[in-house]
Amino acid sequence: MTAIDPIDRLTILAAALPGAAIGQRRLAVPFDDVWQVIEALEENLPRYEPGLAHVHITERHGEFLRLQVHHTTGHEDSMEARLRPGWCLMQSPTVVVAFAARPEGDETLLAHLEHRRTAPQPHDPALAKIDKELRTIERLARAT
Repeated sequence: MTAIDPIDRLTILAAALPGAAIGQRRLAVPFDDVWQVIEALEENLPRYEPGLAHVHITERHGEFLRLQVHHTTGHEDSMEARLRPGWCLMQSPTVVVAFAARPEGDETLLAHLEHRRTAPQPHDPALAKIDKELRTIERLARAT
């Protein structure tokens, strides 16, 4: 059995979520450095996701996590997540957020998906937000 490439998996997920926004960027940073940024959810997620004040992992069972997400507005969400090298999927009743990555030589191809289940965003602002987040992740990965 052949595993599905994580970028392809994210593309399939986007196709299954009407209104999902997905962007990708080739980062001039090795995969391990990029993935260190992604997997450090508590430390880094609020650094590149605007509107998040902090994130706390409340449960961890292997690659399955439960997160408590605190927004800058004071709102809190509980999210379920699956985190393994090259794949991060976080979801709540209102949102789906995912990252997929694969090494490309000394660089990394990183894709990011965002989907609001209740009130989808127009694509252009969502794609601009995703691009900004990917650039921030690249900057953080270069600093490691």
